Amino acid sequence: MSLRSRALVWAPLLGVLTIVVSATAAGLYDYSDDELSGPEQPIEFSHRVHATDLGIECLYCHTSADKSQTASVPAVSVCMGCHQWVKEGSSPGSAEEIAKLHGYVERSESIPWIRVHSVPDHVRFKHEPHVLGGITCQRCHGPVEAMNRVWLVPDTVHNPSAAFLPAAKLEMGWCVDCHQQENGPLECITCHY
Repeated sequence: MSLRSRALVWAPLLGVLTIVVSATAAGLYDYSDDELSGPEQPIEFSHRVHATDLGIECLYCHTSADKSQTASVPAVSVCMGCHQWVKEGSSPGSAEEIAKLHGYVERSESIPWIRVHSVPDHVRFKHEPHVLGGITCQRCHGPVEAMNRVWLVPDTVHNPSAAFLPAAKLEMGWCVDCHQQENGPLECITCHY
């Protein structure tokens, strides 16, 4: 095989390999296939790093979960409580993501996080009684503390035996089962008012 023939064979393969290596290197974390199904957020934020590796409690960032209807997305100022000092994390590429956070602060902008967990508009859910009642965040949201990117099971259907689904879809039958197990209120007006 001539040198030119070899070049014609290897050039496309090297191009594909370069693209694959570049795409892999560009990601801050090694995402599982499930995590890749979650939305790409404006900042690559890992709950695993913050909650598991660093041991930060959910309520440290989601400060209103135990006293209001919503758990709330943390304000940029909450992130800056640490990241005014921490400019680089343990993962290669983390400095760039933390710099994005600083950019939002400098522009006085909120981070436009993409919501993952939600209930339909006709449902009224309050975090407060659940948190104060000892229901763990993981019971509804799945093992978020182990996720680099939060994801949602796309087509969860009511399945009473499927307790602790990872990032379970919040469906009525699933909620009712939990209320029955935990002796929660079963009146329609509890969630539909």
